[in-house]
Amino acid sequence: MYKRTLLQDLAINSHLRIQIPVLISLLSPFFGINFVVGFIFCLRFIAVMIKRRNLLQWLGLSPFFWPLPLSAAENYRLSETFSPGNRFRIQTATELSGSMLFTPPNQPSKQIQIKGKSQIDFDETILTLDSSLKVNKSLREYRKVELSRTLDGQNQETILRPQVRTMVLLRNGSKKIPFSLEAPLTWNELDLIRTEVFPCALAGLFPPRSVALNESWNAGLESVQELTDLEVLESSQVVCKLDSVNLVNNRKTARISFLGKASGINEDGPNQQILDGYIFFDCETRHLSFLYLKGTSILKNKEGKDVGRIEGRYTISREMLPAVQLDTKSIYEPDANNTRLLFESRETSFSFHYPRNWRVTSQSDSQATLDQSKEAGLLITKEKPSRYTSSAMYRDEALAFVRKQQMRIENQSAIEPVNGTPGLEFFSWDVQVEGRRMHLLYFVYRTGQNMFTLASRCSQESKLNLRSDIMMIANSIKPTEKSS
Repeated sequence: MYKRTLLQDLAINSHLRIQIPVLISLLSPFFGINFVVGFIFCLRFIAVMIKRRNLLQWLGLSPFFWPLPLSAAENYRLSETFSPGNRFRIQTATELSGSMLFTPPNQPSKQIQIKGKSQIDFDETILTLDSSLKVNKSLREYRKVELSRTLDGQNQETILRPQVRTMVLLRNGSKKIPFSLEAPLTWNELDLIRTEVFPCALAGLFPPRSVALNESWNAGLESVQELTDLEVLESSQVVCKLDSVNLVNNRKTARISFLGKASGINEDGPNQQILDGYIFFDCETRHLSFLYLKGTSILKNKEGKDVGRIEGRYTISREMLPAVQLDTKSIYEPDANNTRLLFESRETSFSFHYPRNWRVTSQSDSQATLDQSKEAGLLITKEKPSRYTSSAMYRDEALAFVRKQQMRIENQSAIEPVNGTPGLEFFSWDVQVEGRRMHLLYFVYRTGQNMFTLASRCSQESKLNLRSDIMMIANSIKPTEKSS
């Protein structure tokens, strides 16, 4: 017990070094001066090792055996290959902070503070590869997804609902397209998965040839774009280097560092990023097992001046699991149903589904607007049930608006029920306004004690495609608890 306490004190409390002469004077009459001095220095050496081990544990490495260097003269071929059925357990963690210039509508610009952190834990199974043998489809089963951030003093949280924790991730170039097998994703859930780093796309951090220790190479552009989340990568000066190949936990492990800058455009505008990190490559299972990244994102305005700076740390821990035999059913293929999104907001008294090529542009307690293009839009309104006692009353009001806008009606339909949805009726007009031929489609939906109207517009050339989208949105409207 005394030895363990002494070791801890020597490892943690450096001020106890002044007690070493006292220990020598107390113990030397019993054991001899040479033995006591040697014993004390052995304790100090072990204490240093404890410090180093604690440091490695703090970094998440937790080695059971100290890394043993291997031959420096050897050349190493470091690369990942994938096959359908390969499985990994992946855990990521993020911490970031900084500030950026924000310009609210009709208000002066101001600097806002940003803080955020996330923890994600999931299993990923490789489903298919493309012609270049790159992973283009995987199945993810999430255990934990937690993201919190503070934006200008306002706390925001994003979680993954239990019903969408099993999903398929498609990869097309640098774009990631997730969809759930059980229920529609919300926009926040979609954005969370879309912006998460895809570990299988980091092959560009490995050397394109066999390399020796301390040899360098340029990082692949695809991997740099994946790490930076730049929509357009304009330049990259990120260099990788093989630092060491050691035995870690009795496994041959390579450490590759990377350092440099990348510039491009992301959703915030022009952006320069500084990358400083390293990866561990398990030479036995031949997979990336760990990544650490310290990154700095410098936001630019159109003139190239700095308008914000965000710094963060990101880690990936990746463990290879036993491979599985895949089911080849078409359940893993995207379609119009499993790729739709869910709109659900505390501010609005109803929810609905909508296709991904539409976007919600505004919302309030009783209304939501969506756009599909410059000439396609939809307004959903929760009405007082007493406002329209019949669908004909709503049609007369819409007709008065059409005439007020001096639209010339070319074709019109009668009020018709929507098959399979009780209480949902629609009517439409083909009109011409300012030389453009437009299709106007309206709905009245009565469900329980609630009533909704929908007014939409699109070009006549695209009405066949967009009509089915709008019909799906109308069919999916549901009042929420706030509505009651």
